[in-house]
Amino acid sequence: MHKTWLVARHEFSVTLGRLSYRIFAASVPVLAIVALIGFAVFEAVRSDNTAAEGASYATGEAESTYGYVDLTGGQDGPLFTDHQLQDDTRFVPYPDQERATQELLDGRIDRLFVFPAEYLQTGAVVEVRKERAGVVDIDGGGRTGALRGFVLENLFEGRVDPEEFERIRIPYRLVTVEVSETGTPAESDIDTGNALTFIVAGVLLLVSGFTASGYLLQGLTEEKENRIMEVLLSSIKPEHLMFGKLAGLGAASLLQIALWAVTAVAFLLVLNLIVELPFELNSEFIPSPGSLLTAFAYFLLGYALIGTLLAAIGAVTTNQRQAGNISAFVIVPAIAPMWFMITFLENPEGTVARVLSFIPFTAPVASLTRLSLGGMGGVEVILSLLSLAISVVIVVGLTARLFRAYLLAYGQQPSLGNLVRTLRGR
Repeated sequence: MHKTWLVARHEFSVTLGRLSYRIFAASVPVLAIVALIGFAVFEAVRSDNTAAEGASYATGEAESTYGYVDLTGGQDGPLFTDHQLQDDTRFVPYPDQERATQELLDGRIDRLFVFPAEYLQTGAVVEVRKERAGVVDIDGGGRTGALRGFVLENLFEGRVDPEEFERIRIPYRLVTVEVSETGTPAESDIDTGNALTFIVAGVLLLVSGFTASGYLLQGLTEEKENRIMEVLLSSIKPEHLMFGKLAGLGAASLLQIALWAVTAVAFLLVLNLIVELPFELNSEFIPSPGSLLTAFAYFLLGYALIGTLLAAIGAVTTNQRQAGNISAFVIVPAIAPMWFMITFLENPEGTVARVLSFIPFTAPVASLTRLSLGGMGGVEVILSLLSLAISVVIVVGLTARLFRAYLLAYGQQPSLGNLVRTLRGR
């Protein structure tokens, strides 16, 4: 046990000393700081613009000036005679198109619109603009919100009930209500804090777990290629070496996760001081102890399974390139649940989601995804963790046999038959 601890401490310190590990661990805090600076600058600029807009309203000025020619005059006169200030845009009437066009060419107005006499029958509005060689207009010139408000207010305000006019401006706001089988409104099964915990745990398992496992695989192959393994095994058993490496790299991975978690919490707290978030930071975002424990169990067992399998690959291969190619057979099944994400979102309690939750290779990511969607019960969680734990015990035992047999095998990769006989204990 003492030698296992020595190996774990050595792997932990070596991993923390790797430049790639430090850069990867610091990437999230650095990006968070950059994002906060960006939000602060954006908020300062927006505040200045808001203040400038308030001053322009107070003085009756506008940022943009649109000219328009109203040819809709009838018995009641022209339609567009009022509401000429829309947000930061002022609409200026002109008696004829020739004069308005000249104003546009001289740059005194930004855009020019003509309302034909048959506007009420056709709804057509003509925009007159300067000739622009080589320019293709895709969005119709943009900024049509001011024109829409100008038209609606002149046509309907004061002529219809205020509530009806509001519905003309914004026809509907869609609100969805789910009902249970009894027809009563159904309560959401998703707890915000728990859902975020499981989502974050799944992402960290994929990112940090694979990174630490990759370091393990890289370290084993390098020690074999450099013949350092001979020195190590002269004073320590292969099992102690394997457990020590797994524990040391796992601790480094957990340290990285803790740094990222603290960064995420600090980021949200500081961001809440800079801008107004669309949600309130309250007790809903605090996960329950049971959720934290479940997420940690899936992360730990998932890392143990993936790391042990990659350690087995490192033990039986002869160089780093060969080990990297074979490791795809471990990594691809682990991320396979991501291929069925639409299925998980549509039916987290479906057959596909349930089956993937009990296959050891896919169980960590699949189960954490289902838990985040509130689609996995307590009994299923226990059975899933139990099957995953049993798989880890079996894989650790088999990998220990490979360590004893092939860590000092150089130059020639063992055949499939030899591997099978070794795994069977012969």
